[in-house]
Amino acid sequence: MRIKRVVSLITIGCICVSCIREEPPSPYADIDEFALPDDIMLSEATINQENIAVFVRNNADLSAVIPVIRISEGATIQPDAGTPQDFNKAVVYTVTAADGRHRRVYTVQLISVPVYAYGFEHWEPLDKSNVYETPVEYDRQGRRTTPWDSSNKGIAIYQQYADASLYPIHKTSRSAEGQYAVEMLTKTGPGSILGIVNIPVVAGSLFTGVLNPLNALKNPLLATAFGQPFNEKPLRMTGKYIYKPGTGHYIGSTGNIRPEMRDSCAIYAVFFRSDKTLEHLDGTNILSHPHIVAIAMMPPEGRGGTQSDDFVSFDLPFVYDEKHTVDFSKNTYKLAVIFSSSFMGDYYEGVPGSRLLIDDIEIKTEERKIEK
Repeated sequence: MRIKRVVSLITIGCICVSCIREEPPSPYADIDEFALPDDIMLSEATINQENIAVFVRNNADLSAVIPVIRISEGATIQPDAGTPQDFNKAVVYTVTAADGRHRRVYTVQLISVPVYAYGFEHWEPLDKSNVYETPVEYDRQGRRTTPWDSSNKGIAIYQQYADASLYPIHKTSRSAEGQYAVEMLTKTGPGSILGIVNIPVVAGSLFTGVLNPLNALKNPLLATAFGQPFNEKPLRMTGKYIYKPGTGHYIGSTGNIRPEMRDSCAIYAVFFRSDKTLEHLDGTNILSHPHIVAIAMMPPEGRGGTQSDDFVSFDLPFVYDEKHTVDFSKNTYKLAVIFSSSFMGDYYEGVPGSRLLIDDIEIKTEERKIEK
């Protein structure tokens, strides 16, 4: 009994010491929220790695704007969040963690006119800790935008390749226009990851929006936040593609072989109304949410894709739901553009070896005609 009491006292003492020991300073240096006054900002900020994009009203005065910025606890930011900034050009913020060692440099870009044409000519490693690249675009004023995200971000959690070309989404010099196109490849997945999720197949998927890689391990359908603000009525999506399905067996989400299934690519766009109840669509509702106004999709039902050794042109009309009336004076709208080498890739299904190349994408709108 005496020995047990001594051990108990030692244990209690250790617990007390651990309770009063100071926590080490936080290493986090993140911008968790970025906002502008309501008379300027049309939609919430999109934070993708160290890039922040905010869609603003046309003709808004951006010369001296004070943003609202929430950063990691104990961190500091320069320039100070309360200092007016000229957002007619990109503004750079440096966040320093409470530990004084970790830093992140964010670039904020305000966008008043959506990007209508995607050429995939410019690629950057948006995640500075990894080599995979993501296409970036430039609007008609020459301002850099980061509308795209991909499944590479989730894949990098459990598999980091030494070369960007080894990731399922990468640039290729086999292009229809210009120097580069985007190539997406379906690969065999890692299987079970720590007993949390089983990933038998990994599809190359590229979309406008942001991927939350932590959600990818919990529920892949909730990992994607689809959509970027779009303030014109889309009529058609045009572009060029090459698609070759894999030659092996179709693998289901549990790793089972499904001989009755064939693989197919995904090429579609979704125009939807956004509000405080729906900032983005995700994998559970991308084709079914009642806020969806129109869909442009490769037929039939998106499960098409002509097999070809050379680029094939497509011209997909936006089919509007008659229940919706587009009114930009009352509502905010977003456009999600989605490509994948396997249509069911968000369920971790498909045929390894399926390959999709995409280039020269344009969104034709009611308000303007795209000019090359």
